[in-house]
Amino acid sequence: MFEAPWVFIVLLGVAALVYALLLPKRQVAESSKVDAAREMEATLEQYMADIEKENEELIGMVAQMKQDFAGKQLAQQELMVELRQRLGEVEMLTRQSDSRILALESGMQQHEVAVTEVIAEQAQPLVAAAIEPLEPPAAEVQPEPVLLVEEEPQEEHVRDRYPELFDLYAQGKSMDMIAKTVGLQRGEVQLILQLARKEESP
Repeated sequence: MFEAPWVFIVLLGVAALVYALLLPKRQVAESSKVDAAREMEATLEQYMADIEKENEELIGMVAQMKQDFAGKQLAQQELMVELRQRLGEVEMLTRQSDSRILALESGMQQHEVAVTEVIAEQAQPLVAAAIEPLEPPAAEVQPEPVLLVEEEPQEEHVRDRYPELFDLYAQGKSMDMIAKTVGLQRGEVQLILQLARKEESP
């Protein structure tokens, strides 16, 4: 009678011991699973945080690039506006310079004509006075053959005196070129040509 309960108690103790041994293994397995899950969650959270940080950096870089591009575009537009203004100023200055050059050229031409006229007016009496002594006095006038001999030097006097000038003029050279080559003033060249025309006119 007393042996059966003792065996029963031993069996219960063995069962309790086995359960006690098995229970920590389960708890360890469950805790390891929980730790692994927690580590996985932490890894995922870290990965998501890294991705979010990279996305924010990319968004910041894109925003900075857009801002830089907008700044460069604005600077280019301002530069184009400034260049257009300068171009307009240059065109205006060019037009003013052209008008001034035309006015100066017209003024110089008028001045040259006036100077030439003044020189011609002042030189005519001198040339006439210089030519008159070459003419013989009225008392010494000879018959017609002698008059012809005296008139020829009078007609050829100017041409004989400046042969190079008339050669250049016959070649179609400009007044400035003739004056520079002969060593005279432009007004003097024009005066000599006018006197030659007057002598050659009937």
